[in-house]
Amino acid sequence: MTRHSLEDWCRRMSERMWARQYFITQGCLDRYCLRPSATPESKVVLYRAPPGYGKSVQVALAANTRELERESAVYINTRSCPDSCDVNGSLFAALVLYQLEGVESWRMIKSDIDTIEVLRNALCNAKKTIRICLDGVGEAKHTADLIEDLICETPSNVKFFIAPSRVGALPRLSMMAGVVTYGADELVFTEEEVSELSGMGGPEASNIIKATGGWPALVRLMCRTPNPNLPAATWPETRSYFRDNLLTALPNSTRTFLCNAAMLEVISAECYGYVYKTEEADREITFLNEHYALLAPTGTSADRMDMHPVLREYLRSLFNTTQRERRSYVLKRVAFWHWRRGEYLHSINAALEASDHRWARVVSDSIILDVALRQGEIEVLRTWFGKVPARTIKKIAALSIGYAWILYFSQQARQADEILASSLHPSSRGASNLDEEGWRELVNAIGKATQDELLESQVLCQKWIDAFGDRNMVGKGAALTCQAFIASSGRHFEELERLSHRAAVAIQSSNQHYAFIWLKTAEIQAELFKGDIARAMSVLIQANKTAEKIQVPKTFLNKMFGTLELQILHEQNHHLVTQESAQASFDFALNYGVTDILWGCTQAYSRFLYHQGFRDRAMALLEQSRLASCERELSRLNILTKVQLAEFTLLNNEELGPPILPDECELTFLPNQNQAIQARMALVTSMYRLRLGKQFGVAEKYAKQALQSASAISDARTRIAAHYCQALAAFALGSSKSAKRMILDANLLSEHLNCHFTRLWIKEALLSLSPLAQDLFNDLPDDSEAKATKDPDVRIEDSSVPPVPGNAHSTITIKQISLLKCVSNGMTNREIAERLLVTEDTVKWHMKKIFSELKVTNRVQAVTEARLRGLL
Repeated sequence: MTRHSLEDWCRRMSERMWARQYFITQGCLDRYCLRPSATPESKVVLYRAPPGYGKSVQVALAANTRELERESAVYINTRSCPDSCDVNGSLFAALVLYQLEGVESWRMIKSDIDTIEVLRNALCNAKKTIRICLDGVGEAKHTADLIEDLICETPSNVKFFIAPSRVGALPRLSMMAGVVTYGADELVFTEEEVSELSGMGGPEASNIIKATGGWPALVRLMCRTPNPNLPAATWPETRSYFRDNLLTALPNSTRTFLCNAAMLEVISAECYGYVYKTEEADREITFLNEHYALLAPTGTSADRMDMHPVLREYLRSLFNTTQRERRSYVLKRVAFWHWRRGEYLHSINAALEASDHRWARVVSDSIILDVALRQGEIEVLRTWFGKVPARTIKKIAALSIGYAWILYFSQQARQADEILASSLHPSSRGASNLDEEGWRELVNAIGKATQDELLESQVLCQKWIDAFGDRNMVGKGAALTCQAFIASSGRHFEELERLSHRAAVAIQSSNQHYAFIWLKTAEIQAELFKGDIARAMSVLIQANKTAEKIQVPKTFLNKMFGTLELQILHEQNHHLVTQESAQASFDFALNYGVTDILWGCTQAYSRFLYHQGFRDRAMALLEQSRLASCERELSRLNILTKVQLAEFTLLNNEELGPPILPDECELTFLPNQNQAIQARMALVTSMYRLRLGKQFGVAEKYAKQALQSASAISDARTRIAAHYCQALAAFALGSSKSAKRMILDANLLSEHLNCHFTRLWIKEALLSLSPLAQDLFNDLPDDSEAKATKDPDVRIEDSSVPPVPGNAHSTITIKQISLLKCVSNGMTNREIAERLLVTEDTVKWHMKKIFSELKVTNRVQAVTEARLRGLL
């Protein structure tokens, strides 16, 4: 190539490449965590990820220099070159030189070797920061060698941003110092980035992430598709993208392999070879990993590969369309493969998809119980058992006991009792072996708890532990977890802590996933009973981290924790709750939740709907829950629902007569459960008296009863509501100052525990019931103690960070913590006294108590020590 033709070639190629760079970056998100400034010390940023993860976008964005006097950039995209053009080392060097210095540097060049040498010298002598951005390079060996040489020989101000033509290209770069590699995990979108990109709020962004796994190409498609509520694999845009941008780029054999592999439960060369009777799987897996990275090792084994779930679902639908006649045969071979290896859950999944239940006839005693009791695949087994003939289930004791377990946790107790009884039949196979480890007795004991017969379940579980606990660790973990849940439901929190430790040991020793979920549910539920929403969120976050670490299956875990997260978010910030997410949690709780789970979800969702103005839907939801309680004979759920219905009826002003509440003689539950219901009933009665507008003394009496019962069981949310009712009654009776202090105490407690919706709910309820409420709230200096904090960032921090565990026995009160917050914001004793509606002497007395508890001598030290202890 002559000098003139080389100049013309470099000019044409550069114009094409920079035009492509401009087009690629238009409308793209400039992600802070991936900017060049995020890795200032790196020599090379290398992008290795499957197609559609935005590698080209990141390289193109890196070429956007912001300080032209201090930076310059080279952008080379091999897709701009004609297919017939072989960009060898000398042409690559000429193109880089042209973009850096124009044609001036070519005057002394006489050969290809000179071009490369001039480029080396130019880069070594450069004073600016130079970004060399390369997209699609790496196939030609001479060019790859030159790039590696330039990386090694140039100074630190010359930086490279490279997206190789294939994932495995430029292999030596990954071993070099100063090379940062971004893979799929780093390139997936976060919820914050999706929000910025799409302009959608938190819940919508979260749904996008769940649907697409954060795969950038799929996120883009979901933001544009007219069918975002359908599964991602079914969008026409997704199918076209996979077909035209992924599959057509693959060789025929690789495309066939990928489609076949999608039908496997776990992708491995050994499994693929068995199912499809071939020995080519190793080669295909290696090829896919080196060129496209469409498979990734699972967390448990490097030999087992996984595929993006959306791609897998698309390929499965493609297989079902093109090879429908082979589908059942392939799935049965998959099921048998996992059966031989003892991987029974995978075997069940494959057999279920193949509509094949025949293997149940030869199931061993331990398999179904392991999948049901230890792994807790309730939803999968419920579907599978529905396809197994009843006579088959009744003939095999393991199936009878396992199915009864499934039914108990699916809230079908009557059918569970019948199935469990069938396992006692003399013709039931394998009963004697199971009786030696007490499986039938265990399922019966825990089944009582699912039906809210907690006292009987407690006794039966203890008998079972005494008789079988030493030789059945899986069962022991389940029984102890059941006892822990009963302690949580009965508000015996110290007993819960003791049982939780014992249960955790048994669970960990037997790797028991299902019991882990229920144990953590009991712990979170206990914090919700207390009303400590900040602590509940902390326990939930930690439980999710632990579940990720020990690899608890996510299907049931996410749905169960979702019912708890709904209640937490509803209290913390109800604006983050959507009707879709709340409905999904309610549907799950209705099918798989025991009384406490279902009621907590029902109460949160119904109040959310009522507050949003959907009053008929809120009432209908409660009626649905009440109907379920009647069908399942769950009397406590029935009574809780009636109390909430009475409150809604009162707020609707539908009836002038007294609210229809359960009779005291109906409260036949655990003592603390009875007190919780009595507190709510007294609160509704107090609200009714306040509405009448002439029985304020009686209203105050009932509010005090509610407060006393709630305090006895540490129910902070009912205490807050009772304080408000008592304050309004006192205000109506002329005790204005006392009323203000009650409201302030309730607000302090609400802020400390993050019970924001409870305070909002009772305030709006009283405003709708009594005109005096407006006078009371208008007369208050502020609606929230949080306003004493001048810095909004500090306010957010205070409300979201729970006290550290070491402070559980601290004698510092909530009011004193509030006082410390005021001190931390520079308020004087007089200002604090006005804020907290106390005297200056009271403030001084509290400060002395704080100094003594924290072992400090002045206000600055007190604030510092309080922060160290997690009190602020």
